[in-house]
Amino acid sequence: MSGVADVLTRSEYNRKKKFRQAGTAAELNPETVDRFKLSYPDWKGKHWHVSPGRFGLYMGPVNLTRDPQPGDTDSTGGVA
Repeated sequence: MSGVADVLTRSEYNRKKKFRQAGTAAELNPETVDRFKLSYPDWKGKHWHVSPGRFGLYMGPVNLTRDPQPGDTDSTGGVA
């Protein structure tokens, strides 16, 4: 089974990290990192977070993006 890693902005990640709901891969057991890499091929291998899932909360891999900047546009041409 292959999944797609979640994506958070840097601000969203920092908010979660403040409440210990996110962190770096270095904080995880090597077996967990290996499992994430196998299950989520798009994962950059750097960060994890806790989020709601179908059966409650789950911990999973997350990739980060930069925060939107003033003047950035989304894919529809609107301002993000």
